[in-house]
Amino acid sequence: MIRTLVVIAMLAPAAHADPGDPVEQPPRRTPFDQGRFNLGFGAGSQTAFGQRYFAIGGGAGYFVLDGVEVGLSGQYQWGDGPSITRLTPALRYVAQPLVGVWPVIPYVGVFYSHWFIGDMVQDQDAVGGRTGLLYVSGSVVLGLGVAYEHLVSECSTNCSAVYPDLTIAVAL
Repeated sequence: MIRTLVVIAMLAPAAHADPGDPVEQPPRRTPFDQGRFNLGFGAGSQTAFGQRYFAIGGGAGYFVLDGVEVGLSGQYQWGDGPSITRLTPALRYVAQPLVGVWPVIPYVGVFYSHWFIGDMVQDQDAVGGRTGLLYVSGSVVLGLGVAYEHLVSECSTNCSAVYPDLTIAVAL
């Protein structure tokens, strides 16, 4: 008797469901959802102050809202000239609602950089922005954009730089 009541109770909601009602989908997870955390790292070489440098760096970001990331990165450079350490807080918006709707997802961001320069050279401050497009396929995120950075400290030549903003990531 109890078994029959349980089966009837389980079937009752289905009997009243309208076949035209949309089926509820589980929430879609994206790499840009609120609460998601990311880590990054990189290495390379570049020229700064007319000197050749090797660099290593890393950063972390946290999505405080869907599509809104607060990040902090650091970089250390060594080579022919004084050692340079760069610290960069950043804010980025990724159009998270478009994931799965459009093939590419636009982003835009702003950042501030402080360059700690050794050998008694005056430190430098810069502000900048970045924009680009991200392609999301499953857990893989690929992106290409452009960044613009302008020195706000005293500057005599080459006060601005434009460089590519590349993203290669795996979302876990």
